Amino acid sequence: MTDLEKQFKRIVAGLNIDDRSNTEHKQSLHKQMLDACQDAPSDNTALRIQPLWSRIMHSKITKRIAAAIFIAGILSLTLFDKTVSQVYAIEETLKAMQHIETMHLFGKDWGDNAFEMWIQLDTKTGIPEYVYDNSFDVGVLAISRPDKSYQYNKKSNRVLINSGKLYNINTAPGKIFEQLLKASKNPLRQATIDIYHEQVTETGKQLIVVYFETDKEARRIYIDPETKLPVRIEGLKNGHLGAIFKDIDHVEYNVELPEGIFEFEITDNMKVVDMGHINRQLYSPEYGISSKGLTENQAAEKIVTEYWNALIAGDSDVAHTLSPAFPAIVSGSQISELIEVGKPYIQNGCGIGKVVTCKLRFTDKSLKEIKLIVKSRSINKQPSCVIAGTWGGAVTIQE
Repeated sequence: MTDLEKQFKRIVAGLNIDDRSNTEHKQSLHKQMLDACQDAPSDNTALRIQPLWSRIMHSKITKRIAAAIFIAGILSLTLFDKTVSQVYAIEETLKAMQHIETMHLFGKDWGDNAFEMWIQLDTKTGIPEYVYDNSFDVGVLAISRPDKSYQYNKKSNRVLINSGKLYNINTAPGKIFEQLLKASKNPLRQATIDIYHEQVTETGKQLIVVYFETDKEARRIYIDPETKLPVRIEGLKNGHLGAIFKDIDHVEYNVELPEGIFEFEITDNMKVVDMGHINRQLYSPEYGISSKGLTENQAAEKIVTEYWNALIAGDSDVAHTLSPAFPAIVSGSQISELIEVGKPYIQNGCGIGKVVTCKLRFTDKSLKEIKLIVKSRSINKQPSCVIAGTWGGAVTIQE
């Protein structure tokens, strides 16, 4: 046995690979590592291995991922399992998703509200170009098109018209797998990735499961071993601004779209709101406050405090400057005191900005909670923020 082979033996032993239930798996890993060693140029292989190994083992990535990164020559995540006819790599799913043109899916958002979606993707970018989104539980129908989009609230019979696509559907479905690949190729990233099998009770079919977790998100993705496409996704946590999808319970690919699915008819009895005008105000330097020298959270707390104080003082001009879209959410004369301004936080499903929870005492002695959305922006390279609206309605917490 050569010195280099001995070195690899010591490295493998340090991985603490559990081989009690799968001896073949361990032997396969040993052989691949040794083969990779012997195929490499003998004069500089050892010099390249040690720095890479040191970086991997000193990062916070789990040993299982460190082993996968080290073993795979192209730094991709693979699954070796005697129940599978071939090795699975995440690149296979990413490649398979390049050929998707339409999707039909059922799922839940981060409020556990059920929805159905029909999607037509841009074949060049993979980004949804046309989307039909029917949120059953909240009673909202959204239709997004490149030219014009609609958000119809069935309860209020109000439709919001947007010029262009909606803000919350501008990412490609395959992006999550790009993130997985980036995590697998970056040994310094604080990520946990695990790949294993799970049998579906109803069908008895073995699915490939990719578990992915970072400090901000965690998902469990079930992949069909034949098509290499996701058939189900479970969202376990998500701290990203604008996160919409939590669970996808069922999904079909390249299905025929229902005729007229992306059309929307406005009737005479509907209340129509031009969101294009409101959006232009939110990006206008005439509205909001400067956040120069402040953190994003400090600026959000400041503008919210100034807004409520303006309403209490009856200064509608200031209130409108701070919140052009909703200058008078409640009448200032009804508020007697601003009790508390909470810490800004990321609300799943809100892609506009951070949410700030405010407690207010009203003249009838009631205590209510109202959540404001604060949008951070940069205009002419100067940081600023503006109140973009409310998240939900007022909630009475004390009569």
